[in-house]
Amino acid sequence: MRDEFNPSRSSDSTEDGAEEALERALEALIAGLAPSAEDALAELAGGAHSSGERDCPQPDAWTRLASGEAPGAEVDALLSHAAHCRGCSSRLRMSLDLFSTEASPEELEQIGNLQSVTADWQRELAVKLAGTPIAVRSGKIAKMLLWPGAGLAATVLLTSGLTLWWQHLHTPERLLAEAYTHSRGFDLRIPGAGFAAVAPQDHLRGGSALHESSEVLKARAGIEDRLRSAPGDPHWLQLEARADILEEKYDPAIGILDRLLASGPATPSLLVDDATAYFERGSCSGSGEDRATALDRLRRADELAPGDSVVLFNEAVIMEDCGQAMNAVETWNRYLHFERDPRWQAEGRSRLQALEEKLNQLKPRAN
Repeated sequence: MRDEFNPSRSSDSTEDGAEEALERALEALIAGLAPSAEDALAELAGGAHSSGERDCPQPDAWTRLASGEAPGAEVDALLSHAAHCRGCSSRLRMSLDLFSTEASPEELEQIGNLQSVTADWQRELAVKLAGTPIAVRSGKIAKMLLWPGAGLAATVLLTSGLTLWWQHLHTPERLLAEAYTHSRGFDLRIPGAGFAAVAPQDHLRGGSALHESSEVLKARAGIEDRLRSAPGDPHWLQLEARADILEEKYDPAIGILDRLLASGPATPSLLVDDATAYFERGSCSGSGEDRATALDRLRRADELAPGDSVVLFNEAVIMEDCGQAMNAVETWNRYLHFERDPRWQAEGRSRLQALEEKLNQLKPRAN
């Protein structure tokens, strides 16, 4: 029998050994060194059993656990089993790996800011989890496997949380916003997108883009998948139209958005998308009617959300385009009051300054 569990040793020595083994296990888990973590846990438990020594769950059970789809009762049972079954512990780690992916530098920076990735947070979580009884066959085994189960549970919780965070970053809506930010092809803004300078050289006005954005392609795949199960869902139809706008397919976008507005309700983001489609089509064709329709849509959006900076930015741009310079100046000033992003503020301030200089030049010179 291993020294850690020798009955002849004092209780203090046993606790010290357990704490040292726990520390090694957690450090290995935090560092992402699966084999080292498994060995350390096995050392604490007095040797992990192989999966062949007991009835093990089906392989898809570990996939459900890693993806966060397992119910609470099943989670407890699976964690208890994996804590003392080396084979199933490996299967769980493999399932967790399936839900991991390489992150971009920006994503890694955001992950690094999460409190849950710090060693102190993870150790504190493991200590809290260790105070929760784990139902296993033997009381002695339960005591020995309490800390390994807590460490494994901490790993599962952390990985599941990061998986959900990664999935949030890669929703169709976020992917479309990233596509705009990576290659902004027109002056107007779209909801949820970050700042980017206009890069019209990458686009064909009124036609298809010279190359399809990978973000738009991924977003379209997700949108189409959801529309197959809910073909009339207004949210996914709106995102389909937004993808059309980014690919400069204005006619189908207007068709979708007008139908959604007719059936209601008219939300600010829906009005913004419809206005963008009309304005960009009007800019390509020279249609004053399309641009007037775009301005009407944004005025309605302004009434619904008077402090929305995206609405105000687009409204000011279209007002100026339609020859309503004084209204545009007033709207730019309102926009600067509400906008918080310094880069979008700078563009708005620059546009306002250029418009005011143009108006000053048009003033009659005093004799």
